[in-house]
Amino acid sequence: MRVVTKLILTVIFGGLLLGLGSLLLFPAFSNLTLFSEPGTLSTPIQLRALAYPSRFYDSQGKLLYVMQTNGFRIPVTLSQVPQNVVNAVLDVEDHTFYQHGPIDLKSIARAFSADVSGGTILEGGSTITQQLVKNTVLSPQRTLSRKIQEAIDAYRIEGQMSKNQILEEYLNTVYFGDGAYGIGAAAKTYFNLNVDQLTTAQAALLAILIEDPSGNDPFLHPQNALARRNTALDQMVQYNDLAQSQADRDKLEPLPSVSYRPPTTAPSAFVQEVINRILTEPKYSVLGSTQSQRLQALDSDGLNIYTTLNSKYESEAQAAVKKIVPDSKGKYTAALVSMDPASGAVEALVSGNPSKGYGGYDVATGRGGTGRQAGSSFKAIVLAALLQQGYSPNDIIDGTGPCQFVIPNVNPSPYIVHNAEPGYGLMTITKATADSVNCAYVRLGVNLGDQNIVNMARIMGVTSPLTAVPSLAIGSEDVTPLEMADVYSVLADGGIRHTPYFTSKISDLQGKTVIETKVKGTRVLSAQNVAVEDQVLQDVVKYGTGTAAAIPGREVAGKTGTTDNFTDGWFNGFTPQLETAVWMGDPAGSVPMLDVGGIPVYGGTYPAEIWHTYMTQALAGQPVLTFAQPNPALVPPGKFIVPIDSPGSISAPTTVAPVTTLPTGGSTGGSTTTSYATTTTVAVATTTTIVSVRGHG
Repeated sequence: MRVVTKLILTVIFGGLLLGLGSLLLFPAFSNLTLFSEPGTLSTPIQLRALAYPSRFYDSQGKLLYVMQTNGFRIPVTLSQVPQNVVNAVLDVEDHTFYQHGPIDLKSIARAFSADVSGGTILEGGSTITQQLVKNTVLSPQRTLSRKIQEAIDAYRIEGQMSKNQILEEYLNTVYFGDGAYGIGAAAKTYFNLNVDQLTTAQAALLAILIEDPSGNDPFLHPQNALARRNTALDQMVQYNDLAQSQADRDKLEPLPSVSYRPPTTAPSAFVQEVINRILTEPKYSVLGSTQSQRLQALDSDGLNIYTTLNSKYESEAQAAVKKIVPDSKGKYTAALVSMDPASGAVEALVSGNPSKGYGGYDVATGRGGTGRQAGSSFKAIVLAALLQQGYSPNDIIDGTGPCQFVIPNVNPSPYIVHNAEPGYGLMTITKATADSVNCAYVRLGVNLGDQNIVNMARIMGVTSPLTAVPSLAIGSEDVTPLEMADVYSVLADGGIRHTPYFTSKISDLQGKTVIETKVKGTRVLSAQNVAVEDQVLQDVVKYGTGTAAAIPGREVAGKTGTTDNFTDGWFNGFTPQLETAVWMGDPAGSVPMLDVGGIPVYGGTYPAEIWHTYMTQALAGQPVLTFAQPNPALVPPGKFIVPIDSPGSISAPTTVAPVTTLPTGGSTGGSTTTSYATTTTVAVATTTTIVSVRGHG
């Protein structure tokens, strides 16, 4: 039976050789076969584009991450490959590559005589051109029809490309094992060298890996690899590309024992956010109209993504969190977002949820989950709305607590608010802010109109859902650290908002810029009002709840935040050149932090300390800047504010003016938008059942 099989295969193969030989030798057949010379088929053959990994860099050009979904690749040009490496590959794979045509009939015949003994004609005898076709045009299946198509396509390619072009493409395409595609990646993987640094012995090893990446693996099968490498060196001697004495010395060179292929790791939280934005934001549509197309571009197009990350800041932020947050076996963590307020560039990000890793809930951005209650850090937004409506920081308000409100169609009713500390009484808005007095701020919010607070939050950068209720004034709604960093950056940059961004530029494999980020600032608050608010927020750090954030010798402004039952702690603050938002809590949910390191967690404790530690290091060596001073003549005189919940007030409506986004001055440009508040009716209850709703500074 075996003899019959060999006979049949011999007949088939003989016919194939005769047919191919006729096509090559007799151009008269061109009218029948559609080609008379290599490459003259009506439609040029297209090679599959090589899949090159995209690379992510920080703002200083330092490599952060390589996206290696499709294997490890380092593209090289043929001119970068030394002659000893070219010789090794050709002597092992296709010694007469530059002499023969698209197919080598002698090699096919030799391979056939060996293959028929195993009952197949599907292996061996392939030229480098045929191998290139197999790797970049055809499927990897082993059939007679595919082998014939491989030969025909090889004929076509040699009419379209020069021998050097084919060899370069081949060297960048072929698989060398251990995830390395191409000679550049192989040199790095097996020897941690650039291709132009390879010795002849190393080149010989890489050459024999092409024919059998698994069987000749030097890590798994060192004996096979050594024997086959030495045979390759003998072949180089046989073809006069290596002296025998040199080959003898090369055979003494040891094989590699460890892989240097860069580990496939999950991206950092910052890089993951960059990837998420590239996949979802319209500005990146040039990379593809759908998420799958953009992901394919990241996987295969060799993009260079230049991010806004300041690696120095990032390292210092991680160190500050690690140093300050007490060990709770991973239960309580901290998130941090740091921004350049003058540009909107996000320069550092700590996710706040390291246990989830790649693709998990990121507290810093809210991606994969929701925000967290802002607590009293939200009061900075309320203060901005108050100043916008003509209130003065010298206005007097009653801060006495507990205080209560009955809101039609809103539960719980009555709404009961407690101060972090009992007592208080009449105080200025400045004092109420510095000491973070909840009852004062809820009364101010009710008088102002809670929808006005929502409107102000929107123009300052909050995009999370917000409900216009009295508790909003003390941060009852969920927001993200990224949103709060955006809000406070407006105050750091004199009332101009820059939308946060994470990438400065994306270029293609050839270095051509395909996307460049240019954020145009928009004035959303008047410079005078921001200067007034910055003074008030400096008092928070000088003598109020945020003293732990103070940096000697620098002007610092900010606001603490602590939510009901100590489930979230915040400090959001800034200097004129850098803004940072810090959150602390349990990323798994609203879990009270009543005893963390021996104390309950207020915004003025660990969050403020993290902020201080990070900002002190980040700003080291930078110039000391001061905040703009308000014009005292434009600050309204203080007046007593009669709160709507004071005795005798019944169903007192609040009528509010529109909140307006002011046009920018100078070169920043901008547009004006106006949103109108709704009327809120608040009635005082004559009898109450205390329902504890407590916020803290």
